[in-house]
Order: sequence, then C-alpha cells, then structure tokens
Amino acid sequence: MIPRNRHALDWVPAERSDVAPVLDRIPTGSFILTSGHADVRAGVSVRWVQQCSSSPPMVLVAVTKGHVLSPLIRDSRAFAICQLDPADRTTARAFDLQTPGIDPFIGAPIDRTASGCPVPARAIGYIDCELARHVDIDGDCEIYVGIVHHASNLLDPRDVASCLCERGEPARKPTAPAVPARRPSAIAKKPVAAMRPPTRDAAKSRGRAR
Repeated sequence: MIPRNRHALDWVPAERSDVAPVLDRIPTGSFILTSGHADVRAGVSVRWVQQCSSSPPMVLVAVTKGHVLSPLIRDSRAFAICQLDPADRTTARAFDLQTPGIDPFIGAPIDRTASGCPVPARAIGYIDCELARHVDIDGDCEIYVGIVHHASNLLDPRDVASCLCERGEPARKPTAPAVPARRPSAIAKKPVAAMRPPTRDAAKSRGRAR
C-alpha cells in the first residue's frame, strides 16, 4: 500500500511565525497551574488547557519545561488548574516573573482544593485533578493529563470588583457632565420692530407730543 504522501516522514516542522495567524485562533486563556506537597507549594502561568474526556471528565494542560511543579505533581499525584480573569494582570504577572526560591503565593490570600493544591483568592474558578498521565513531548512544553475530582466557580468574571479585590465598588460608566442652566437675562430683549429706526411720521408725532 502506497502512502498518500511519500515524503510524510521527511516533514520539517514549520516556523512558528509562519503558522502563527492560524494557531493564534485556537482558544487560549489565562490560567495558573498549581500543586503542593508537604510544606512546599508552587504555581506557574499556563495558556493551553483543554478537555480531553467526558467520562470520566479529564483535562490536559501544557506547561513549559523546566518549571518547579514537576516534583510536586509527581509526589502529590495531583494538580489544580486555576482560571484567572483576563483583566487581572497583577496575579498573572506574579506567576510569570518568578524568582527561584521565592514563593509567588506570599502576601496574597489563598484557598485550598480537596487535594491540597493552593488556589489564589483572585481566581474565578479552579479544577482539582488527580494525575493520570505525564507526557514528555519533543518540544518546549510537557503535558499533564488529569482526572477531574472537584471543580468550582469562585467568582463571576463579569464582576470586576470581585475579581480585582483592590477595588471597593464596580467600575461605573462615566456620565456626561451636567450643563449648567442659563440664568435669565436681566435686560429683556426688545422686539424686532422696536429696534428699527423711527420713520419721519413717527418723528413728527413725537415732536408734536412734546
């Protein structure tokens, strides 16, 4: 049997910049992958999360290689996928720019999943997973597949005040400035007829009246 493409085994991966317009149309989001074991916890920002099974419910997540979560997920056999409000750049930046040895959760309130994974309080939801498979692919990312045991919607992403806890009230639409009412003029406008120059007959009648 002749394969459809004789040179299929000789394919060369495309340059990312050449296929970016199409790949960027695949839905992505703002997520934090977290895990914890004993007294150690960690989390990293991820963009690619997808459902991969409905019975049982399973999800997969791709994370850049070399992250600090690998030993924690291996030992705890659990991880959590925390979804962020796309407008919450403060929390996302804390997990993007990580310094080795610095706990990104310090100074921020957190919750815990049933498996013990940390969840930032600003997250709008989380999925608590049992590790089912770890796939090391020939690329700059590795894949974790998890069986969903718990999930919760914590906040409504449309409620900006709840997601961004530093704000006390929801953002309100700016209203148009009120136009001050004009004060009535103290001098009444004269009729148009009174503004016309007097005629000769009117001038003579005025002179006789005097």
